Parts: sequence; structure tokens; C-alpha cells
Amino acid sequence: MSVPSAENTGADQRTAASRVPLMRRAGRALIATAAATALAAGLTPSIANAQEVGTLSPESVANDALGTFSPESLSQLLYFGNLPGSSGSSMMGIANTLGFSPNMFAGPPPPSPQPNPNITETKIVGEPVVDGRYERWLIDSGDMKRGITVEVYRAANPGAPFLYLLDGVGSELPSGFMQWGAKEQFANENVNLVIPTGGQGSMWSDWNQQDPVLGISKWEKFITGDLPRLLEPRISTNNNRAIGGISMGAGAAVTMATRHPDLYKGVFGVSGCYSTDALGQILTRFTVESRGATLNNMWGEPGNEQWVAHDAMINAEKLRGKAIYMSSGTGVANPGDWAAYNNDAANFVAGMALEQATGQCTHAADRRLADLGIPADIDHLPTGMHNWSYYSKQIPVAWNSIKHSVGA
Repeated sequence: MSVPSAENTGADQRTAASRVPLMRRAGRALIATAAATALAAGLTPSIANAQEVGTLSPESVANDALGTFSPESLSQLLYFGNLPGSSGSSMMGIANTLGFSPNMFAGPPPPSPQPNPNITETKIVGEPVVDGRYERWLIDSGDMKRGITVEVYRAANPGAPFLYLLDGVGSELPSGFMQWGAKEQFANENVNLVIPTGGQGSMWSDWNQQDPVLGISKWEKFITGDLPRLLEPRISTNNNRAIGGISMGAGAAVTMATRHPDLYKGVFGVSGCYSTDALGQILTRFTVESRGATLNNMWGEPGNEQWVAHDAMINAEKLRGKAIYMSSGTGVANPGDWAAYNNDAANFVAGMALEQATGQCTHAADRRLADLGIPADIDHLPTGMHNWSYYSKQIPVAWNSIKHSVGA
């Protein structure tokens, strides 16, 4: 575009000036459309170009793009190989052919945990690593044939109840909870935090088969059986416990509360999906395959009886009598979100789409619980993306909503 010279008449200048808003709107629409189209095609969108369009921010341009696609767009990412001309290749394979990592939205898969045949018994190994009230316990899992690190943040009161926290797809060490301020958030709370780590992409579930990438996954048994039996007596004699999680861990927490209703008095989920319906299957597959694992190794073919058994909304009657909290954003970006994603356009758009999808899941859960007459505290927030900047703000809200259930 040429710049008007000093010789331009006033009329020319007014005409040029009148074109600027139109050009900006056009540029905004083009970039929004490009971002949405790129998402549907599984390509990296060019949101970074938004910085070149006047004073528009990447967040505002991406928010425009959000309105042009739906959570079901994720199915195009996952089932792109079913399109004509794809020769049956998976979306991951196509992304690899185009030069993208198959794990472009969640980072490289973790090192595959190799089963140790010498680990035949589930037991605590040695003494914990202690840093004030924060502890790391190593527990050998005879079922998973490996050592599991479990974080504990002790309450000041030795007789406090327990809150189990389940992390998202990465399940890092230290956990996302600890990286994002759990020590400060719970410093004055009368509750012991128990946070298992190492469950990347597992849905915190018991898998039918050993996976080449994730190894042996028997997380549900570990969390609901082994930890209460082995770890809790070392921390407190209080038998009251609640469970909560974010993202992948949110769905797992609510599901475990339905599958073990006598174990937990309260449950919360932040930015999760609680059903194994069509959208729930899409998000589950996205979660598992983003870590390089094979979905059918978990519960078999989607839609079978095991998938139904892990649908917290089909089994929601078992939540009756518990304190329940859920929340989700809309995927609408807040100022600063672009910088928080380190200008990574692919993950930025994925964060929007995933939170839009979990928002839909949370609305569905809200309707289901209301239909059953089961009280629940549910927040549908107007903004918020699928990231720890959002989760960390909601965790204290979630805990304050359910803590009465365990007497904290």
C-alpha cells in the first residue's frame, strides 16, 4: 500500500482516511478467517500477523476467529485422515508430512516408562524428600511396574482431611498445581494435598493394555486404593477426602467420584469434560493421542461398555449428596494471553478451541445435574483459555465451594 504524499489534496487525504477503518476491518476478518481455517485444517494459524494490522491485538483478532469455528472443529483435527484424498492417513501423520510434530499442541511425548519386572509389590520406598510442609514420596506400583512420585503439601493441623488433585495432560514434576501457587493458596487451609505425578495423557485411568508410549497405566487403582491405604496413614488419621482436577484431571476426578462414591465427599472440576459422548470422545482422543499413545489401549473401541462406565454424566446419580463445583471459560482471550503463550500461534488457538469445548461440556453437565435435581455450584465465566493462567484462579474458588464437605 502506498503512503499518500504531502502533495495530496485534502479531499484525497479524507478519502484515504476513510479507507483505513474499512481496510482494518477487512484485514481483521481475513486474519480471523485464516486462523479458523488453519485450525480446521490442523495447520499453524497466522495470528502473529495480527500485530501488523493497525492497533489490533492478537487477542482481539483471535476472539473474532473464535466465533467462526465450533468445538466440533477438533474432530476435523483428529479425523482429518478420513477426508477424501488423505489415503487414510491420520491427522498426526498428515501433520508430520507437512513438517509439524504429531504433538504440536501438547509438546513431545514423555519418555516411555519401561516396566521394571523387579517391582512386584506396591509400597512406599524410603523416606520422603521434605521441604517444609512440601514433601515428595516415592511409591513403587506393583501394578504399573514403576516408581511413582506423589507430592504432598501438609496442613499445619496434623488431623486435617485430604484433597486429591489431578493434573492435566502433561502431569509434570513438580505438578502444575505446585508451579502455579498451591503452596500459597493452601498455606492457611485445613487440608492435606495429595498430588500424583507422571500420568501424562492417561486420563488417570486403568488401561486395558500396556501402551508402547505410556507403559502400564493403572492410575485409578493407584489413586483410589493404594494411596488411601499406604500414604494417608503417614499423613493424617482423618478419613474425610475430596478430589478435584483441571482439564484431563477434571474429568477424571468427577468420574472417580461416580465410580467410588463412598470414597469422596466433595469433587470439583475446572475446564473438564465429564461425558464420553461425541464431544467427550473427541477430547479424550485429543488428550491421549497428543502424548503419542494409542486410544484403544485404554478402554477399547469408543462407545463400548467401558466408555459408558467412565461417563460421569450417565452415572451422575452417584454424585448425589456430594459437594460439587465445576467451572469453565469460553475460550475468549484476555489481554496478556498472547504473551503468556510465548507468541505460539498453534497452542494459542488450541487453547481457545479446547476451552470453548470444555465450556460446552460444563454446560451439558450443568443441565444434566439440574435435570436430576442434584445441587452443584457451577460457574460459566465469560472469558478464559485452556491454560494455567485461568485454572490457577479457579482452584481456590473450587476449594472454597466444597471444603465444608470434609469439615475443613
